[in-house]
Amino acid sequence: MSGRWRRMGLRGRLALSIGAIVVLAFAVVFVAVRAQMANEASVIQREEGHEHGPAPAPGEGGEEGPSISPISDAQSDVEKTFLLVGGATLVAALLAGYLLAARTASPLRQFAQTASEIDAGDLTPRLQSGPGDAAELRILAEAFNNMLDRLDRAFARQRQFVSDASHELRSPLTAIRGQLEVLARQEQPSVQEMRRVETAALREMGRVERLVEDMLSLARLDEGVGPALQEVSAAGFLRELTEARGGENEQLGDLAEGTIELDPDLVAQVVRNLLDNADRYAGEGQVVLSGRAAGSSLVVSVDDAGPGIPPADRERVFDRFHRRDSARDRASGGSGLGLGIARAIVSAHGGRIWVDDSPLGGARVSFSLPRYRPKMRDLSANA
Repeated sequence: MSGRWRRMGLRGRLALSIGAIVVLAFAVVFVAVRAQMANEASVIQREEGHEHGPAPAPGEGGEEGPSISPISDAQSDVEKTFLLVGGATLVAALLAGYLLAARTASPLRQFAQTASEIDAGDLTPRLQSGPGDAAELRILAEAFNNMLDRLDRAFARQRQFVSDASHELRSPLTAIRGQLEVLARQEQPSVQEMRRVETAALREMGRVERLVEDMLSLARLDEGVGPALQEVSAAGFLRELTEARGGENEQLGDLAEGTIELDPDLVAQVVRNLLDNADRYAGEGQVVLSGRAAGSSLVVSVDDAGPGIPPADRERVFDRFHRRDSARDRASGGSGLGLGIARAIVSAHGGRIWVDDSPLGGARVSFSLPRYRPKMRDLSANA
């Protein structure tokens, strides 16, 4: 029985369920009415016996009473009426349940067909719900369509990422191949020519290595692995990063004193990417790294004296493989992934990153990190 019920469609289940409810309701009402009528009949018979005395025996004087009393006739009529009305109501209920289930199942069948098309690889179909559909179906269609929109955007970004990565890898590999072909055409290449080809090949291989490392970093971040938080000194952490680089144009600005919980390796990568990007565009101009407190967050800023970033591009610069000047960025070895990696790392820490105008005339790239605790002033010296 349970197996048949599981194999039964929505229309059959709903029709049988409504029919069972109708039969049960009529059965309860019928039993209640029959019991009430039986009780009323016994009361009436007792009252008649008290008024007329004992009934004469059959064959004795008096008129012969009818074989069936009016109460019995009424009970029989009620039973017939209940059976007739109940049967008609049951048929109507089964038909109404079937039609209702068919109307309810129609959009669900459409949803299933759309899901089959999507499963085949086509993400363009969307679930259509009309104003006459139930609210639950409209909510389901809206949620399903939103999910498809997110998947479509994710797959589009993935295709774009693969295309961009292939293009970026093809460029240095093509350059290396060209240099080797030029060298191979020479029967006795000079030492200077071999050194030149070696230098060019090593430069292009360095670009490939940096690109692969950046792609691996993004892959690890996309896996959702959380940062390994450690408590560090905010000012000391930023100061060590700048001193380790030893850049001639890089300077330290104001640094907030306090402690912060972060992943030192990941945040160091963010700061290095921002400084590399600032050095690339500032040229011989000044680059300043600073940090300030903003409540329970630490805001780190990198200012440069470069050409700046137009407001229309300030959000796009964090897209992967985005370049404002492709030729210039490739010539300097940039992969177009530095700011994308920085945003992913900052987001993993629960912070945000943005671009503003710099007081130095160029761009200011800032990011904020939570879990910052400012240093308490030592009041013992004033005691």
